[in-house]
Amino acid sequence: MITPATQSYTQTAQSNRPQPTLSEQQTNTIKETLAQFDADNLSEADAQSIVNSFSEAGIKPSKALAEQMSELGFDAKTVGELAGAPARPPKDKPALEVDLNQVVDYLSDALADQDTNTLSDEQKQTLLSDLKSQFGLSDDAHLVNIHV
Repeated sequence: MITPATQSYTQTAQSNRPQPTLSEQQTNTIKETLAQFDADNLSEADAQSIVNSFSEAGIKPSKALAEQMSELGFDAKTVGELAGAPARPPKDKPALEVDLNQVVDYLSDALADQDTNTLSDEQKQTLLSDLKSQFGLSDDAHLVNIHV
C-alpha cells in the first residue's frame, strides 16, 4: 500500500462520497445481533462476535452504524476496540492516499523541461517541496510510505 499524498485529494474524495446509510435489512441485523448481548457487560469474545456478524452481513463501520448502535445502548468505538479492530485515523488527520499514477504524472510534467542529470540539490529540494505542496503534504511528511 502506498500512502500519503494529498490531504486535499482525500478530503475532496470523502466529501464527494455519499455517506453510507443502512438498509432495513442491515438495521434489523444490527438490532437482532445486539439483542443477544448486554452493552454494559461485553467480553472480548462478545465484541468479536458482533463485529463478525456485522462483517458477514456486509455492514461496514460508518457513522450510520455508530448511530444505530448508540440508539441500542452500544458504543461502536468501544465494541471495535474490545474486538481488536484496527483503530481508525482521527478525523483531523485522515489517512492520505493518492493514485501513484498522479504522482508520476506530476513529476513527469515538472521534469519535462529540466535536464535531470544536472539538477542541483536545491532544485531537487524545490521540486520535492512543490510536489508535497501539490498533494497537500506538510514539509516534514514522507512522500511514500510502503506497508507490506
